[in-house]
Amino acid sequence: MTGRSHIIAIAGIACIVLASVVLLTAPPADVEPADPHLVPEETARDHATAALVEFIVAGPGLAEGEAWRNATIGAGSVLFFDRNGRPFVYHYPVESGGAAIGSIKVPARTVLGGGVMEYGMTPSTFDPDDAIPQAVAATERAYPGWSIRDALPCYAPPVTGVLVRAMTANDTGTLLLIDPVSGMMVEREPADEDAVVDHRGRVLGQDEVEERVADWRDTDVRYGETLAFAEDHGIDLRQPLSEEDFELYAEFFETRKVSPARTPVPATPIPESELIARQKELEEWQRTADWEIAVAYDAGMPDDEISAIIEEHLGGGSLSRGIKTGPAESWLCLNATTTEFAGYRAGLESHATFRVVDANEAFFMSLLENPRTVGDRTLWLFGISHDRPGMEEEEITALFLAEGFPLEEMRFARINSYPGDRDGREQFAERLNADARLLFVMKEYRM
Repeated sequence: MTGRSHIIAIAGIACIVLASVVLLTAPPADVEPADPHLVPEETARDHATAALVEFIVAGPGLAEGEAWRNATIGAGSVLFFDRNGRPFVYHYPVESGGAAIGSIKVPARTVLGGGVMEYGMTPSTFDPDDAIPQAVAATERAYPGWSIRDALPCYAPPVTGVLVRAMTANDTGTLLLIDPVSGMMVEREPADEDAVVDHRGRVLGQDEVEERVADWRDTDVRYGETLAFAEDHGIDLRQPLSEEDFELYAEFFETRKVSPARTPVPATPIPESELIARQKELEEWQRTADWEIAVAYDAGMPDDEISAIIEEHLGGGSLSRGIKTGPAESWLCLNATTTEFAGYRAGLESHATFRVVDANEAFFMSLLENPRTVGDRTLWLFGISHDRPGMEEEEITALFLAEGFPLEEMRFARINSYPGDRDGREQFAERLNADARLLFVMKEYRM
């Protein structure tokens, strides 16, 4: 290992970090009109507008730089559905200087509670105009002869994708969650249509429903006061706040002691039966999906040396198509004992700047061994996401090192040549994983 520690990145891996999505199409007009908990789009837009003002003036938005200081809610919006096919969040682009710089998601149903469900600090590459046709085409290939009832933008953390309902001629149906990045396709069991459920499909009791709706109403009142203040003082919230407007709002929020923070998606307990079902569907998908191999190795190792090590394990084969090497992004490797790691991970999970995602929980990649013992050291690999636009890798590294996290500098190689059949590829991956000169070996699944 090199003496210098770094964050590593996996170029091209579709990881499960929560991604912000900027969509500019209008939400469907005929979505569950009878749903008593559905939030009208106009109300949701008001909430997003008020939340952005709070974020800029009383929250962390001012520290994000000039772009966020001059940000406004964009004209477009998208209604995302949950994994059950019910309205989940309205997604609004945040714009500055005529360009999208991030997003805000607010609840589309009052039973999800009040406040912002996610501030997205960077624009997204998710495009429904591309994703929905791709999802429909993938469904038609997987279910030939079935009819597509609907295909809806779906936000089902960790996946932002498309929810497709396909039916046979005799009304036998399936609900599919499709990730356009990885090609993942998972069948879903729709929730009871008559039950009040949250975004995960958990049936809510009447007491919990009333508590969540009351929380939403309290937030509605607070945001209403923020908007009324603008009207009373002649502030146009369609435009960036002037210095005078900013100072007026700062005094207003100080009086109310407003200090908005990131509000996560409601953390409702997942029943054990659902966890088991999810694991089974993941295992079934991985059993049949095609996959490729990626290898993590010491960043100080030259390309020709890593190529030679890989060729050793090909069993007489050769890298006719070579390998693709490069740095990685959004992944972290810690070099620590088991006891030390518990403390480091706890620190990361409560970090104000970063969100941690366990690499073992990915839908479309799996590590052969994580954590991994290399000599007398133990290495852990997991994903991170940060909310500081424009932050460079060196800055992230310096921040982690200053806080005492023992990072490893690593690179990744993607292999373009394999032994002939699936069993041969499995054995090849195991041979690579057993080589102490390599750090992590993983499978990257694809449709």
